[in-house]
Amino acid sequence: MKPIFNRAPLTPNALSPLPLGSIRPEDWLLDQLRTQAEGFTAGLDERCADLGADSPWLGGKAEGPLDRAPWYLDGLVALAWTLDDEALKAKAMRYVEWILASQREDGWFGPEGNGDYWPLMLALRALRQYFTATGDRRVLVLMDRFFKYQMLHLNEHPLQDWAVARGGENMDAALWLYNITGQKHLLELCRRLRGQTLDWPNYFHTFANTVPMSKSLKWPRLQEALEEEKNEPLIGEKRPYFRTQYHLSHGANIAMGLKAPGVINLFKSGFKEQGGFKFGWAKLMKHHGVASGVFICDEHLNGASPAQGTELRAIAELMTTMEALIGLGDFNPDYPDVLEKIAYNALPAAFNADMTASQKTQQVNQVKVSREARKWYNSGDDANLFRPAADGEIAAHQAWPKFVSSLWYATADGGLQAVSYAPCMVRASMGGVPVRLRVSGGYPFGQSVEIRVSVKQPCEFPLYLRIPFWARQPMVFLPDGEIMQVRANEITCVRRKWRSGDVVRLEMPTVPRVTRWYHQSGAVEMGPLLMAFRPGGEWRQADDGSLEAEAEGEWNWALVRDEPMKAVFGKAEPAAFGKGEAPVKVLAKAAPVEWPMDGGSAASVPMVPAIRESEAQVIELVPYGAAGLRIGQFPLGRGGSRDK
Repeated sequence: MKPIFNRAPLTPNALSPLPLGSIRPEDWLLDQLRTQAEGFTAGLDERCADLGADSPWLGGKAEGPLDRAPWYLDGLVALAWTLDDEALKAKAMRYVEWILASQREDGWFGPEGNGDYWPLMLALRALRQYFTATGDRRVLVLMDRFFKYQMLHLNEHPLQDWAVARGGENMDAALWLYNITGQKHLLELCRRLRGQTLDWPNYFHTFANTVPMSKSLKWPRLQEALEEEKNEPLIGEKRPYFRTQYHLSHGANIAMGLKAPGVINLFKSGFKEQGGFKFGWAKLMKHHGVASGVFICDEHLNGASPAQGTELRAIAELMTTMEALIGLGDFNPDYPDVLEKIAYNALPAAFNADMTASQKTQQVNQVKVSREARKWYNSGDDANLFRPAADGEIAAHQAWPKFVSSLWYATADGGLQAVSYAPCMVRASMGGVPVRLRVSGGYPFGQSVEIRVSVKQPCEFPLYLRIPFWARQPMVFLPDGEIMQVRANEITCVRRKWRSGDVVRLEMPTVPRVTRWYHQSGAVEMGPLLMAFRPGGEWRQADDGSLEAEAEGEWNWALVRDEPMKAVFGKAEPAAFGKGEAPVKVLAKAAPVEWPMDGGSAASVPMVPAIRESEAQVIELVPYGAAGLRIGQFPLGRGGSRDK
């Protein structure tokens, strides 16, 4: 299966995803995916009735939201073919075969009695991945017939509720099929779908949600208003105000909505579409962003305090959006930065080390994991417990394997481009010649990356190397001994005739840096990693299997301003997040400050507190993704004050 590039008249894309299975994880990343397969994934279909043999997506009668099984399948397909695991493939094939056989004569498919497009959009995402891995053309037949159903019936059977908010997924699937078949009616279908989807390009351009939902529209009031408007359609000239606000402030909707301007820009390019992600992301991070790389949504936008939470489902969907945007049109160097920061921080932080439990809502400053009321918008009292995988966020199943599939992309000029340098093996064909790239070095925990090339015969192709913005005096060492001094935040092209055994080495030195956030707080970052203070605390298992903990000892530290920090590197071959000794640490000078609890959460970060120099000491920071209890955003103390 060759990479798919955009047909005219669509906006050309510089990069295209490699077929599923072309990139295999290695070293710590392989351990991470195996941990998911043995932890989060193992037996999930047996413990959850709606994912097992009685699933409506297998012809059964189990109850539950109809989007859970397709979300599960989307991740299962990605995980099975990324690991080349026959048992996982067999599980996925049960669903795939049933879905392919479920299509009616008119083109509709899926469980009997369902009239909602949204679960079908998720099923199409899973089938697309399956097709790129296997080339099974039955997928194209199903999609063709389904999109013809939409062309005929979209007026009397329009998108509703979640599908209205997430119509970008539908358009994305139709354009993917267009790039394979060239059927012009798919472009017309996308224009009709655009008219039935929330106006994300305009929303991100104007962005009215600049204050926390808890201050502008209390959850009980929104619940009442939603009930009053439940029979009013979301599409049309006059949209119901409260239902529209619900969807436009919902974290997972926003995560998927960020993709919509880029999708629409392919067939209807305009100022708002071209700048949709840029405008939207800047405003989201300004008003709701936290240092782990995501925005607050518990479950709706709720300010930028690190004591507020972000849902795992939104984290997973935001990663999928970034991976899609990289391959949609013009390459934006911000995309890999955003994707890496989420993947190496917010994603692993949502799981325990063996991935047998996940956390629905995580806090950047999280010193207590418990069942109690917090100042969420509408997340429940148990939202920050680490709960068994059966009760976890099914959408998160996709995150790690899809990230592996997005480490490298094919380029329009017949080359390969790096997005992130996590250890992996890339298999591709360059001008008909099989090529392998083996990426090693323990990134992101180290500062050096080695790319070893294997080819069947010498061949020429370009290799595009992304140099992250945080690299200081980066250098590229080529096989012939040449040294390229390159610049940070740029893409460097190495075009040569490659031979087996050629090695390219990237040196990307970096130092700990302090970035500024809510309430003038500071976060310590090291490359793409957020570093956090991890207090002690004993983890307890409740009767229902959920995990709880509370910080022991001091956690209320303020960083001393302008004090140098030191990075300490561990093993050359680091372990997966949370397993063993932290592969990189940062030593920073800090002092205790008055910073109390507010219910089950750390109170708001004190603004520029006074500190006593005699109380300052060196504290150890570890990767955020490996710290279940943590402080990730610190007050910055007024350094230099002396005791009297």
